[in-house]
Amino acid sequence: MKNRLLAKPNIALLLRLVQDHGRSYAPRYVLAFGCMAIVAACTALTAWMMSDVINKLFVDRDRAALFWIPSAIVAIFVAKGLAAYFQEVTLSRAGNRIVAEVQRRMYDHVLKMDVAFFQRYPSGDLITRITYNAASARQMINLILLGIGRDLLTLIGLIAVMVAQDPILAAIALIGGPICAMWVKRLMVKVRKAASSEITSTMTIVGLMRETVQGIRIAKSFQLEDVLRGRMFEAVAAVERLNNKMTRVQASVVPLVEVLGGVAVALVVMYAGWRNLSFGDTPGQFFSFVTALLLAADPARRLARVPLDLATAAIGVRMMYELMDTPAAEWERSDKPELVVGAGNIRFADVRFAYEPDVPVLNGLDLDIAAGKTNALVGLSGSGKTTIFNLVQRFWEPASGAVTIDGQSIAAVSLRSLRRQISLVSQDLFLFEGTIRDNIEAGQAVPDAMVERAARAAHADLFIRELPKGYDTPVGELGLQLSGGQRQRISIARAFLKDAPIILLDEPTSALDSEAEQAIQEVLKNLMRGRTTIVIAHRLATIVNAHVIHVVAGGRVVESGAHRELVERGGVYAKLHRLQFAGAPAEPQYHVVQSA
Repeated sequence: MKNRLLAKPNIALLLRLVQDHGRSYAPRYVLAFGCMAIVAACTALTAWMMSDVINKLFVDRDRAALFWIPSAIVAIFVAKGLAAYFQEVTLSRAGNRIVAEVQRRMYDHVLKMDVAFFQRYPSGDLITRITYNAASARQMINLILLGIGRDLLTLIGLIAVMVAQDPILAAIALIGGPICAMWVKRLMVKVRKAASSEITSTMTIVGLMRETVQGIRIAKSFQLEDVLRGRMFEAVAAVERLNNKMTRVQASVVPLVEVLGGVAVALVVMYAGWRNLSFGDTPGQFFSFVTALLLAADPARRLARVPLDLATAAIGVRMMYELMDTPAAEWERSDKPELVVGAGNIRFADVRFAYEPDVPVLNGLDLDIAAGKTNALVGLSGSGKTTIFNLVQRFWEPASGAVTIDGQSIAAVSLRSLRRQISLVSQDLFLFEGTIRDNIEAGQAVPDAMVERAARAAHADLFIRELPKGYDTPVGELGLQLSGGQRQRISIARAFLKDAPIILLDEPTSALDSEAEQAIQEVLKNLMRGRTTIVIAHRLATIVNAHVIHVVAGGRVVESGAHRELVERGGVYAKLHRLQFAGAPAEPQYHVVQSA
């Protein structure tokens, strides 16, 4: 990743930022730039007026100047203060709006990605990109605007004052500029490398914190505190080292500027003293020049740091665009037809699929899911059952073959219409942070009565009403405020409310006790009645009443039929059945299935 982050020139990133946000925010930035120009002009006027202060008041003893010079100074500083205020407010508002817009765009883009994308990018990486990188966009724009509009204009104004007062002194004072520029150019490469490493280490910290929060029960049960503490401390120490390195590199500009500035002031004083002793120059001219020179130190110091700060911000902007330039796998044309589900027959025709090259999961799968009936998938772990679920919902696309619903290729219909026709109850008991009502509704705007009816159908209403806030009880992060069985019931209630014609059940009673499981099995019968249902089952006792049982092995369906028929056939299913119910050892043929 580091090589990609260091590849794109800063100017190209800046031009793209301007192209993306320039038109919308141009009036605000023009206003801010105008305010900066006023600040710069006021600073230059302050230095210019030092000549009149010395000559008019102390040399010429002009009494009229005693009134108009202080009045002019007050006016200059009032104008400078108001301009500085409006500049800061305008820049902050525009920058905050850009951050918000970028975060919305990035999150919207992430939602259009397929499941494979989320397996490539860990959550810590994505969180860092959406937070840190969005702020980098604002930082980069502000650095340029403040560098040019405030510091560069101020420096130009002060140099103009110095040149107007004495061109030779100005040339002496500015002799250190090229030396400083060459030094900053050498430091930029070091800053880029350190900033890239610092962001990577920050991702590690975010990822570790997420793992700690989500896996705290396992961590404490297996006493992993020392392991997690060591990993976190190591990542924090890495960030600390990199930050210290960046600070050293960036701070090295300051002594250089100070030394060159001191040499310039010394040379100016020496030359001005010689001129005064030799030709009797007025002191006002010299004080005005020195004031401009001293006032130029701060903007010069800030300008020297701009390339280094810009290199740091550019790393985050590159990462932001790297994410936004990743093609959205689930983006599709809006003119795709809607999926129309009639009977609900699902067919896999010669489907091949692999998560990794040369490691096939489905090997020419042919599978007919009977419409309006309960279809069970059984087989060893890794045989392809979950992959079938994933392909039905188009979480992944098959390498070849076709998946159809009532004769319609699911690849040819709109993705939204496909997923609208499918309800999933998974053994992964995931709940979104929010209330129980929010999780049952799952984004649907429905009356409370419908939510409660779905909960009653899932045998969840009773325990929900016993909670302190009932349906408005927060479930906590990942639903950890509730037990596994309670989360499972809410998942089933969510499926009841969606009322889709196709039901996918992945061990839906895995988190329930025996008594609750028996009750839920009765509930699921009502949910599945008249709907096309696919059930993944590891415990055969839960699917003995399925209309059709498909045995999956080696990426193919090797047996299909009803429970009794398959047991009597004496094939793979019969061996699985004996293994679970009679404790019989697995036979060699079963091991062949496992290796497949």
